[in-house]
Amino acid sequence: MSALPVEQISSAAIPHLADGVAPPTSRWYASLAFSDPGVPVYPTPLAFLATGDGFTVQRPAMSVSPTSIAAPFTGGLHLDLGATDYRVARTDPVSVTIAYTDATGPRARVTIAEGSPIVAVAAESDLDLVLPETPTEVAAGAWTVTLDGAVHLLVAPQAETDGSALRVPAGGTLQVAVPPDDGDLAAWAAAIGEPVTGVAVTGGVGDEGADTRLDYEGTDRTVVVPFAGLDAGSTSPADDCTLGTYDTPYGAASACASTTLEWSVPRIAPAAEYDLAGTDDATRASLLAQASDDLAATGALPDDTYFGGKALARLGDLLSLARTLGDADLATRIADRLAAELEPWTVADGCATRAAKCFVYDDRLHLVVGKEVGFGAEDGNDHHFHYGYFLAAAASLAAARPDLVDELRPVMNALAADVAGGSGDALTALRVFDPYRGHSWAAGLAPFADGNNQESSSEAVAAWNGLALWAEASGDDELLRRAEWLLSNEAAAARTLWLEPTDLPAGYAHTIVSISWGAKRDDATWFSAEPSAILGIQALPLGPVSLEYFAGDPARVAENVADAGDTAFTGPLGDYVQAYSALGSPDAASAAATAFAARTTFDDGWSKALALAWVAAVRARSG
Repeated sequence: MSALPVEQISSAAIPHLADGVAPPTSRWYASLAFSDPGVPVYPTPLAFLATGDGFTVQRPAMSVSPTSIAAPFTGGLHLDLGATDYRVARTDPVSVTIAYTDATGPRARVTIAEGSPIVAVAAESDLDLVLPETPTEVAAGAWTVTLDGAVHLLVAPQAETDGSALRVPAGGTLQVAVPPDDGDLAAWAAAIGEPVTGVAVTGGVGDEGADTRLDYEGTDRTVVVPFAGLDAGSTSPADDCTLGTYDTPYGAASACASTTLEWSVPRIAPAAEYDLAGTDDATRASLLAQASDDLAATGALPDDTYFGGKALARLGDLLSLARTLGDADLATRIADRLAAELEPWTVADGCATRAAKCFVYDDRLHLVVGKEVGFGAEDGNDHHFHYGYFLAAAASLAAARPDLVDELRPVMNALAADVAGGSGDALTALRVFDPYRGHSWAAGLAPFADGNNQESSSEAVAAWNGLALWAEASGDDELLRRAEWLLSNEAAAARTLWLEPTDLPAGYAHTIVSISWGAKRDDATWFSAEPSAILGIQALPLGPVSLEYFAGDPARVAENVADAGDTAFTGPLGDYVQAYSALGSPDAASAAATAFAARTTFDDGWSKALALAWVAAVRARSG
C-alpha cells in the first residue's frame, strides 16, 4: 500500500466503530459500523438488530412469493443493556463483537456469529434486564421466556432473577439462544458452555477438494448450525446434530452440539485457455480472423474500474485465444495493445499527477480505490468484480510477456490484497469473502434491511480465477493456494445457491436465484427486470473456467433457459444466455453458433470471436 497515494474518496460516515478497528466493509455485518440508525444483520439462523440501548434478537419466520424466499427481521426479544452507544470492537470474517457503553464507561460486549444461534453477552457492568415475562427455570442458571410463539433460552450462570427481572453481575455472562421449535431445551442448556468469543477460519486445497474449517473459540461446548445452502457442507460424523432443525431461506439447517464446522467442495483449477485441440482448421482460421477484427474494432477503453476492467479483460481473453490457436503475430498485436492500456493503471503513484486510470489507498476505509469510481466502489462495493478483471488481464499479459511481471506486480498485488489479502493493518483479511456461506458479498456498507447481498455469482468466480491466474503468473504460491480455495468455494456456491439450487420451496416460481441476501433470495437484478438479465448476470463473463462448474447438468441448463422466456436471447445480456444455452444440448450449441455468426452486437466485456470460441469449446468438450 505504501506505493499508492493516500486519498479518502468516500464520504461515508462510520458512526459505530471503535478506535483501532479496521472498518468492516463488505462483511455480512458491515452495517453495524456504518448505519445509523442501525439496520438488521443476519447471523444465520438468527436476525439481530443493534440499538443504542441494547439489541433485539429474533428467529425470523419464512415467507415465500413467486419471486422471493425471505426470512426478514420483524422484531423480537429486546434486551436493554442500559447503554447509550455501541461500537464494533472486534471482527473476523464470520463473527463480530460489539462494545456497548454509557456515559460512565463500558456496559457489555456482545458477540454474534454466523452459524451460532446464540447471542453472547459479557457484562462489564451490572446489567439489570427486564424480560417480557417471568422466566421459567429449565436448569441451573438457565431460563426460558416465550415471545411471539418462540422460546428463548437464557443461559446465565452468575445471574439472579426477581419476577421478570434478570440481573447479570459485572464479569458475568448471558447467552441468548433461540432454538428451533423441535429443539429439546434441556439438551440445549447442557450443550451451551462458555460464550463464543470469535471464529477461526482455516481453508486450503487438497488433490480433489477445497476444505474449510470454522472453530468457534472461547468455549469447549456450544451449538452450531451448518449453512443450509451448500449441499457439500456437513459437520464431522462425531458431532451431535439432533438439537432440532431451522427453516431458513436456504433450506433446512440442523442444530449441532459442536465447536467446529467442517466441509469440502470440489477443487476447481484456474483456467485461462480453452481446449481447442480437436477443432477443425476452418473453425480455427475463422476464430483467428474474427479475433483480429475484434481487436481492430476496439475503441478507447473506459476510465472507471468496472467498465475499464472489463475492457482490459476482454483484450486479455483475445490474447489468450490467439496464443491458444498459435497465431504469434496476432498475439503480439493484442499484447501490444493490452500492455499500452494497462500501463497507466500500473504506475503506482499515477494518481499523484492525474485523475483517471490509477489507484489510491483510502486510509480511513482501508481500501484500494480507483480514482474514477463506479457502482459505489469508493465505499467498497463490487471490488472483487472490478479487480478480478484487472488481475485476469494482467495474468494474460504476464503469460505472454513474463518480463513485464515486475512492472505489473506492485499495483496488481495491491488489488489482490484489497479483496483477498491475509491479516495486516492496512487491509482487512479476506475482506469480501464469507467463509461460512462460501461466497462473497458485494455491498461495501450494506445499508439494507435484508443484510448484505451478491448478485453476479459468475463475476465473483471470475474474480478468484483472475486472482489465481495472476498468482501463477507472478510466482506467488501462497496467494495461488488461497485463490484456488476461494475459486472452488465460490464456484460451488454459484452452482448450488444461484444457478442450480435444489429443494426450492413451493410458491417460488423460478429455477434460479439471482440475488442472494443475508435474509432472502430474489429472482431480480439491480439493473433490469428482464428475465434475460436475471439469468445473464449469472453467466458473464463466460470463459474457460465457466466450463468447470456450468457444464455438469445439461437438463438444468435447459430448464434455466426456458425459465428466462421468449426473449432470453434478445433481451439484456441475451448473448450470454444464448452462450449458456449451448451447454444444454448439441442442437442448442449449433443454434448458438449460427446466432453468434450473424450477431453484430455483444456485451462490452465480450466479442464475437470470444462467443464463437466458447461454442467451439463446448462442442469440443462434448465430443
